[in-house]
Formats: sequence, C-alpha cells, structure tokens
Amino acid sequence: MSIRPSTFPPVQDMPPEGGFRKLDFRRLIPERGPKGWQIWFGASAAIMYGFYQIGKTNIGRNQQKLQERKVRYALAPVLQAESDREYLERELINLKREAEVMKEVPGWEVGKNPYFSGKWMPRAVNRLDRGIK
Repeated sequence: MSIRPSTFPPVQDMPPEGGFRKLDFRRLIPERGPKGWQIWFGASAAIMYGFYQIGKTNIGRNQQKLQERKVRYALAPVLQAESDREYLERELINLKREAEVMKEVPGWEVGKNPYFSGKWMPRAVNRLDRGIK
C-alpha cells in the first residue's frame, strides 16, 4: 500500500541559524599556470634553439658531402684507368675470337668496324655467351 503525499508535511533541509560560515575562495583556487608572455618567450626560445640546431646540422652535412665529393673526384681517374684496362683486355680477347671465327672469310679485316660512320665507338665487349664456357 502506498502513502499519499498529502498526508505528511514536506521536510526540507535548511541552513543553520545564522547561515554557513564564510569561505575564502581566493586561497583555495590554485594559480592557473604561466602568464602569456612567459609562454610566448618559452616557445620563441625553443623555436630559435631548434633553428640553430638545424643550421648546425646542415653545415655539418654540407661539409660531409664536400668531403665525399672530393674523394670521388680523387678516385675518378683511378677508376677510369681500371675500367680502360678491363676494356682493353676484353677487346683483345674479342679480337682473338673474331680472328679465329672469321679466318676463312676472304677480305675480312680483324677489328675493323663494318659500319662506316666515321666516328669511333667502343664495341659492346661484354660477354654475350654467358652459357658457353
């Protein structure tokens, strides 16, 4: 069975006589963080330091690239001479093979270019008979 609401008087909490005591809110609220100019100064300092580090890294990287370039320039003649020597060895082998293969062809000159362009072009002297040894 339910009780009808109109049978009991309403009960309401009330403040004590004289009211609640005063609270000092200023002491309880913490400081909200750094001021705007402090944030701006800190961010500017961090950005300037970052740009300084980037500049320093770029200078070091450019010096490293310069050193590598100098080494490449110094090695280029040595590598070219080695490549030329290998070319001449392969050319000699190819000329011997050509003389052996074409010995029965009348009027064939070993090493002469069959194309009359007037320009010197190095032959394709890579091994074409990779499967044959």
